[in-house]
Amino acid sequence: MTQPVPRMVPALQAILDAEIARGNPILSVGDWPPGCRLFVQLARPFRKRYPAPPGVTYAALNDPHYWKAEYRTVDGSECLACGF
Repeated sequence: MTQPVPRMVPALQAILDAEIARGNPILSVGDWPPGCRLFVQLARPFRKRYPAPPGVTYAALNDPHYWKAEYRTVDGSECLACGF
């Protein structure tokens, strides 16, 4: 079953669209309490390192309990993460 493509803030949406176009499918969509209202996780690692646009931070977590890396809005309300 294919996940519907969510609408994220434009900076994260551009990265999400690029990853989907490169064949990286969405693994899950939801929230991540307490403050993240939209959390999207891709099934595989990001295909490339994108420059973090204004208002977005990048972090390489490399934590197998969570995810490999993420792009997150500075207020933490939206997060685009990738699996291993």
